[in-house]
Amino acid sequence: MIPGRHDLTPCPQGCGRQVLWTRTEYGERMAVEARPDPTGNQAVMKDGLGRWVSRSLDGAGALPKHPVEHLFRPHLIKTGCPRLADVQPELPGLIPSNVVALGTGRARSGRRRARR
Repeated sequence: MIPGRHDLTPCPQGCGRQVLWTRTEYGERMAVEARPDPTGNQAVMKDGLGRWVSRSLDGAGALPKHPVEHLFRPHLIKTGCPRLADVQPELPGLIPSNVVALGTGRARSGRRRARR
């Protein structure tokens, strides 16, 4: 089923494009492009309650696309909209946790040992 105009909303990031909000198989909200795309990695369908649901086809255990599902692309990946939850950049002066601590010969885990 292809979404109608009443299913679409403007992008909350302000890019001006229309998006379709879905629920993933884990219950998270995900914005996908307004129209199906054969290169998409999200299988989207309307469930029996009239809700748009999506699931990723990229995982190792992902089932193939069902005939009632259509392929969509996630909105933020295709359009390059600014993300609210971007990965925080590294802070200057901090040593990454995968760097070997000087003098110990073992990798740092980022956790402190409990005092006894």
